[in-house]
Amino acid sequence: MMSKRLLLVIAAVLGLLLVCLALGGIIFWLTRPDDASPVIVAVSTSIPTDTPVATETPLPTSTPRPTRTPEPSPTQSPTLAPTRRLTPTPVPPNEVPEPTPTPWQMVLREDLPPMAIQDWPRPARDNGRGMHFLASQYYSPEEVDRQIARLKEMNVKWALVIYGDENMLNIAAPRFRDAGIMVVWRRMLRASDRYYDWGRDIAILSEYGMPPYMQLYNEPSLSVEWDEGSPDKSDYLADFLHAAQEVYNAGGYVGLQFVREDWLVVSLDALKQHGGERIFERMFFIPHPYGLNHPPEYDKDVNAVLGFLPYAAVFEREIGFVPAMIAGEGGWAIGSEHDANYPKVTEEMHRDWYVTLFSMFQTGVMPNGDPLPDYFLAFCPWLLSDFIDDTAFYDSYAGPKTMTIEAIKAIPPFERRFSWSP
Repeated sequence: MMSKRLLLVIAAVLGLLLVCLALGGIIFWLTRPDDASPVIVAVSTSIPTDTPVATETPLPTSTPRPTRTPEPSPTQSPTLAPTRRLTPTPVPPNEVPEPTPTPWQMVLREDLPPMAIQDWPRPARDNGRGMHFLASQYYSPEEVDRQIARLKEMNVKWALVIYGDENMLNIAAPRFRDAGIMVVWRRMLRASDRYYDWGRDIAILSEYGMPPYMQLYNEPSLSVEWDEGSPDKSDYLADFLHAAQEVYNAGGYVGLQFVREDWLVVSLDALKQHGGERIFERMFFIPHPYGLNHPPEYDKDVNAVLGFLPYAAVFEREIGFVPAMIAGEGGWAIGSEHDANYPKVTEEMHRDWYVTLFSMFQTGVMPNGDPLPDYFLAFCPWLLSDFIDDTAFYDSYAGPKTMTIEAIKAIPPFERRFSWSP
């Protein structure tokens, strides 16, 4: 009996202890500070270097603390992307195109009247017959006298003369004047040269009473006419514009020479851009119509003695009219056989073809049957005299062109008639 009562007492005491423990735990939790930090186990650093170092590890608490819910950021908000506007891609500063500069403008005299075809100076008893004088730019008075005598024997009235300096002008100009031969003067220049004495040269010609027909440059599209390198249009145009302005302002006649139509077009365009339209009215053209082995009537392309016709079309298109023309080179060479569709040029063909060519100035009809245009004043074929050139009429190592020379001498004298002739 007593044992049962004792057991009840013990059980009551244990129950009371359990209740006390439970109440104590609740009181401890409720009174625990919120910022209590977990216990950190300190690890000594004096351990060997080859032993991995323990990292600081927090001891877990009995109940994990709730994580703060992050506030939504603006980038996380569900928003509609704006529509992309099409805008030009910006050009980097070093690629911004420079504004096109205004071309410099020529300063030209305003007192020189425009010239119609009938105003261009021509020799007395003009027959349109000419010759390219010599390939040399230097010559003695005796040489000039000897060659002019030959020109007179063939009744030549026009010549293209190369000169090297003012001394050559002083030798040649009075002699050609006295012989009654009209001259186109070509200063020996490379296409890359700039010449500053046009005014002086024109003044010399004026002193001798010689009209100032001045060829500016020669075949600038060909590499052989440049000191070095390939033909450069930009360099050429700068020198060409300078020469055209100087010759015009000195009272000279501005002579253009090209063997390619595109070079003619850009040169005319350059004159327009730089205010040189007034030059057109005192400008002439010097074609080089070589016939190869094509007969006189051939007119399919520029490889003909009528090869000046395509250039006339260019002038008509670009400036509205055709200026005066004087062929400064051209003609045929004995033995030429460039075109396999035509026979090789023989001495007999050479003779007959030159007679046909020069006779068109008498008949007024070109070899192809069309009227000879007034603007085509003369034909000066290559070449009167040269030892090393087998095409030269005289003094060539290949011998003189006797048959042709004698046939030209035998053409009866005549004076060319124009559309305005009475």
